[in-house]
Amino acid sequence: MAKALVVSVSVFKSREVHHTQETCHSTKESGLSPEVFACSKHVSFTNRLQSSSLQVRGSLKGPQQNSWGKLMYQWCRPSLGLFTALSEGASSRSRRHSKRLKRYAKYEDGPVLDWQWTPSSVRNTQLDDEDEGISKVEIVEDDEDDSRDQVLQDQFNLFAMAMALDDDDMAEQAIQRFGNPLKMSEMRKTVDGVTELQEQLQELYEEVNRMIEEGDEDTARALIEANYESLMEQFEPGVYCVEQAAMLDVLAQLRMSLGDFVEVEDLLIQIREVVEKVGINSMQPLVDGILEHVGGMYTALGKPEEGLPFYLGSLEIQEELLGQDSPLIVKTLLGLATTYTDLDENPKAIETYQRVLLILERTRGPNDETLALPLSHLGHSLLEEGRVDEAELSMLRALRIVEKAFGAHDGRVGVATCALARTKAARGEVSESVVLYRKGLQIMEGCSKFPDDDPTMETVRTDLAELLNLLERNDEAEELWEENLRVKEQALGPNDPRLVVHLQNLATAYAAVQKYEKCEPLLRRSLKLVSAHLGPTSPQVSVPLACLATALHHLGNQSEAEPLARQALHTREAAFGPDSPIVGESCNCLASILHSLGRNEEALTLMFRVLAIQEKELGHDSPEIGLTLELLIMLLQDLGRTFEIQPLVHRMQKLLRSQIGKAD
Repeated sequence: MAKALVVSVSVFKSREVHHTQETCHSTKESGLSPEVFACSKHVSFTNRLQSSSLQVRGSLKGPQQNSWGKLMYQWCRPSLGLFTALSEGASSRSRRHSKRLKRYAKYEDGPVLDWQWTPSSVRNTQLDDEDEGISKVEIVEDDEDDSRDQVLQDQFNLFAMAMALDDDDMAEQAIQRFGNPLKMSEMRKTVDGVTELQEQLQELYEEVNRMIEEGDEDTARALIEANYESLMEQFEPGVYCVEQAAMLDVLAQLRMSLGDFVEVEDLLIQIREVVEKVGINSMQPLVDGILEHVGGMYTALGKPEEGLPFYLGSLEIQEELLGQDSPLIVKTLLGLATTYTDLDENPKAIETYQRVLLILERTRGPNDETLALPLSHLGHSLLEEGRVDEAELSMLRALRIVEKAFGAHDGRVGVATCALARTKAARGEVSESVVLYRKGLQIMEGCSKFPDDDPTMETVRTDLAELLNLLERNDEAEELWEENLRVKEQALGPNDPRLVVHLQNLATAYAAVQKYEKCEPLLRRSLKLVSAHLGPTSPQVSVPLACLATALHHLGNQSEAEPLARQALHTREAAFGPDSPIVGESCNCLASILHSLGRNEEALTLMFRVLAIQEKELGHDSPEIGLTLELLIMLLQDLGRTFEIQPLVHRMQKLLRSQIGKAD
């Protein structure tokens, strides 16, 4: 069965012309070219992800409009997930499942929002590390440094040699080095018949990845399809075996590398069906690896709740075969901990990372370079739990390890320095955090393995810019926002929708120092890109609409600002309902513009609506309502309706007394 399971490259080439003709024929019937068909499936999947409501987090008050007195309204900056195509994030994460990691660092919580653009209705008065815009920067393994894997590889080679020589004693010695309690007679049952299949699958995997790296994605997809069709032909309906699951697993991983996420989900469903029929036990060859890969792919697709059972199943098998303290289970434990993190189960993630550290310390010593990765992960998880002291110790230890292992000027030292900077920011030591971020960024900039468009570099620049804005060092912050946009434009071109986040970020920086004339062209570009990518009525379009309306309002162009603000309001009402906090923000924005136009009656109606939304969302006695009450009083005075003012004044005084009492 194994010999016929995989369609080799040579066999595929001989069938390539016929296969291409069939593909073109079926595509022609659907009215799409092969390229367009693949693209349309990808876009439909990303659009499904992007259809969720805007995600916003803690903010500071935005710029003040002089003609509107003390009216403050926040501008919203979109979540990175709304405009970044999934292929950029998920495909890179999927490479965890490849033999070699293609990057040095990853970021999980990229630059999503800035305070000035965030609705006050979701504002949090106490800033934590996430509120300060600090992203997760982690150390990961070097794809060129395989020394830590060599010991394990040597042990595998010894075991393979023993099997070839039929030397059970030698084989059992190799097994014991893994911490495996099985006898050779039992182990033979799991090894027989598996090696040839693994070799074929590895050959297919490497060949398709080579095609992808060379840019020949069409041929890669065709080879994947040929193998899938061959697999379906060889197995009758209702007949299941582990070889099917292994083949589907490899095809799913290859689809992940191509960014074909709809097809990945379909393949994962098939794998689950096969695994359920075959059953899971420690004597079933390949199953532990398949389960781990499935778990990782689900997590990479943003479905960690579906990936978790597979990670746990894989770990259970490996623990039974290898023991609970074997270093061979570390990679699975790290994947499991990442899944816990994505599920916001940080205590379980912390426990898992601590277990990894114990295993590595026991087998490799307390200062081995392999400890840096789990230490970094552990530090971020501890920060999420507010355990800042422990997080700082973990990050500092990781930094010392990589400095000793790779030298003070290695890029990984820069990453570790920035991770430590994050803990300083979480502690409130913002100035010290800025110094560390500067130092780490300088080290990475001097490392050839970190090009300007590396995602980690982008994240560090964003984190540092956020902190500089917080310290009102706006000129320095602007340089970093401008650099992020420049690098992204150079990498993606001027019309890629992934530029939207960077356009909005830079516009926010300009708005913070009232450079509204610089905001306008950036926001017009942002609106054009979002409308073209998601459609003019998508809820995400309301973000650049509201931002552009606000900028035009500050520039005195009320006639153009008003229709944009109305469109943003109507879009949000349709998407989120009439009482959503983000709808209240749009009411506030439009009221400001109408006040500038002298249409105070309509502005007053909108502000009473804002008050009702705030009361429902924040509570009747929330201090944030005070500003809205003050604006209502101002409008009533302008309209000469002084008899309605007194109840609002009494309410403001009550809120003020309450705040003074809490301060005392």
